[in-house]
This record gives sequence, structure tokens and C-alpha cells, in this order.
Amino acid sequence: MTAPVPLPPHLTHWADAFARGDHYDALYDRSAAEGYLARNRLTVAALAGIGIVSALLCVVLVVFGGGFTRLLVVLGVFGLVVMFLTLPTMMNVGRRLRHIRAGNGVFGRVSLHGVDFALTGRIPWEEVSAVVVFDDTERVRRVRRIPLIGRGVDISRRAGNGSKGLSFALPDGSAVQARIHDASQRGFVRLWGPTGDPARHGDVSLLLDPLLDERGATSFTEAVVTAAILRGVPVLTPRSSADYIKTLGRLLDPKWPAGL
Repeated sequence: MTAPVPLPPHLTHWADAFARGDHYDALYDRSAAEGYLARNRLTVAALAGIGIVSALLCVVLVVFGGGFTRLLVVLGVFGLVVMFLTLPTMMNVGRRLRHIRAGNGVFGRVSLHGVDFALTGRIPWEEVSAVVVFDDTERVRRVRRIPLIGRGVDISRRAGNGSKGLSFALPDGSAVQARIHDASQRGFVRLWGPTGDPARHGDVSLLLDPLLDERGATSFTEAVVTAAILRGVPVLTPRSSADYIKTLGRLLDPKWPAGL
């Protein structure tokens, strides 16, 4: 039997609150959320426009060519690269914002019984195999100091992207996803593995910022970590974006290569 993980001293006040039967509600500003969604839609539309214009530019230059052809082709290709690298991320951010918006101001509720979301209801701790805590704040802070790229990071953040996250690994993600009545919102629970499997692994992955301010993101994370430790659920803290992807892959992807 695995020895219980000791609770860090800075989390004991959460343990005391949970022992009294309390829960923690993480709240967000609904008007701010609508603002992020509006900017996200504009950003997605702008990126799609950049992709279309860049593709047309490349086609026209290839057909009609001119003195500045090479330079303009490079610019066109650069626009396409920006679009292909950024558009999927911003669309995913938009979907996550819409999922959280269903809570009408409540980001999530944490207790010793589980974690509650508006779309799924309560996910008991018995249905969670691990909690993955991700904080990419330092890397983002360094990138923001790079000219041009830093500007792109700022635009991305204003459109709802963040650097702090939590993922809940679910051994039976299919069962949790089935609790979501609105089929268009079922992407809130991401499923892994063969589509024919009736009990696919899954995860609920959340961007904490910018919907939650620094204090709110910290409080929600501490509450989740405390409850998970007290209920014997492993808490994992990957060191980088690549490590985060590997961590989820090892936990949830049946086809994840051994040794990675």
C-alpha cells in the first residue's frame, strides 16, 4: 500500500476548512468572460483572414510573379505559418471559455467529495486518477520580452489564453462526458483512445487565467491539490509544456509510446 503523501504546511488551512465540511467556490467576473469571448472571436476571424489573404497572395505571385516576388512569397508563407500555428489554439481557448461560461459566474466547486462543474455536475474523487497542475508563467514572462512575439502573446492573453492550468485525469471519461446533456458542450471532457471503446480515458483540462485573477487561480489550485491529497489522488506538476503533454499522454493515451 502506498504511503499517504504529507500535506504541505501552507495547505493545512484548506484541510481544516474541508474537515469542517466546507467547500470552495471559484468565482469569475461574467462581464469579463464575455469580453474575452468577444475578443477571442475577433482574433479567430482575424487569423482566418490572414490565412486566406496569405494563401491568395502566394497563388497570385506564383502565377504572375514580379520583381518583389520572393519577398512577398516569404511574407505570404509567414502569414500562413502564423495562422496554422495560432488558429487551432485560439479556437480551443474559445471552446474552453464557452464551457466555463455555463457556470454563470462559478468556475468550479471543490470539496472532499469531488470537484463540481456546471456541465458535468460533481466528479467524485473516486473517478479521478490524477490531478495535473501546470504553470507556464515564467516562460510566458520571458517570451513577452521578445519583440513582435511578445506582442502576439499579449493579444493571445486578451483573447482568453492563459499560462496556468489544471487537468483532471479520468479513467472512465466516457461516463463523465455522458452526464453533459448538451451534445455541443461534450468537448468539455476530452476523450482518449479508440472511439469504439465504451469506457475511454478522458480529461477535464482548465485554463485558470485570465478568467480567474492571480489570487483566485492560486486559491482554486490549492483547494484542488489539498482535496486530492487528502483523498489519495496523485498530484503531478510537469516542468514544461512538453512535459505536460507527456504526462497526459502517459496517463490517458493507450497508444502512448513506451519510454517517452
